[in-house]
Amino acid sequence: MRYLNQEEKKNSRELWEEAFPEDSRSFDDYYFEEKLRDNRILAEERGGNIIAMVQLNPYKVRLRERICSLSYIVGVATRADERHRGHMRRLLLRMLEDMNRENVPFTFLMPAAEAIYRPFDFRFIYDQPHLRFGDGSRAGEAPAEETASASGEASPAGVAWEEIPLPLTAQAAEEISRWQMENLTGRFEVCTVRDEAYVRRQMLELASEAGCLGICRDRAGNILGMESWWGFEKREQRFLYAVPGLAEEARPATPAIMARIVNLREFVKSISLEETAPASEMDFIIEVKDGLIPENDGVFRWSLDRLGSRLELSGERPEFSADIGTLCQWLFGYKIPGGLPERGGWIRPLRGVFLDEAV
Repeated sequence: MRYLNQEEKKNSRELWEEAFPEDSRSFDDYYFEEKLRDNRILAEERGGNIIAMVQLNPYKVRLRERICSLSYIVGVATRADERHRGHMRRLLLRMLEDMNRENVPFTFLMPAAEAIYRPFDFRFIYDQPHLRFGDGSRAGEAPAEETASASGEASPAGVAWEEIPLPLTAQAAEEISRWQMENLTGRFEVCTVRDEAYVRRQMLELASEAGCLGICRDRAGNILGMESWWGFEKREQRFLYAVPGLAEEARPATPAIMARIVNLREFVKSISLEETAPASEMDFIIEVKDGLIPENDGVFRWSLDRLGSRLELSGERPEFSADIGTLCQWLFGYKIPGGLPERGGWIRPLRGVFLDEAV
């Protein structure tokens, strides 16, 4: 088991195409040209051939007031004739061990099935919203050349659609990244950093599947929202971002992203006390059960203030006990655990998660 060097990464394409036959050739061309520039691939080999792999794609993620370098897990695959032999388990455990040593607070993925990753203590932390613009105007369910609604048609709300040609110009990339950053970071404490490099790659991904992008502006030219569609045979909405009140729910949100706390001490630096807590500082004794990462397992004195918190091992009797998966959902603000004592309610989880990455 080892990380492939840059030249060897391209050898993972055969396994990728076997494991993910639903991807188009043009999308695979994009992925292997673009994503392999800076990702890591942990692989098991036999006879010089890759038989199992995990790909770790880097993202900068805002974790409240901190910017962390994290890995988004994709391409978890085992060759058909090598399955059910423990390859995936060995790869994921090695990956978690390495991330813990590198002080990575958490990692995340979009599961093919929840049951695959629950044994590794991944839990859902983000539900994908399914939105549409309230006035019914759309950026285009058809390819861009067939789209009418993204070409400047005025809507009843007094806004206008503008179709954005792909690839982006430097000016468009700067404007779109600035708006995405302002729109998302103003509403969510956990989201990827939408700099120009992110947006350019996002649009290359979109273009790989005949995507189109429309931007909604007010009369003064300010961006109010943006929507993209992609797909050769079946057109699907890739994303819709909008200022509050402009979009509405098309159907209920669905669980989409699972996360796993990797280095608990590093993660809790972003967790603080609620402003309504009766004191500005508090020690909370918690037992954390993590059967995969020993450094996260034990009884800890959790010292919190208004800015953050820290952990140190303790021999005291715990006030509350939780496994690492339950703790993950609580601290991401996804689900409050049962049996939490009143003092536990003074701990402030992260507020607002937005992670809609595809790869």
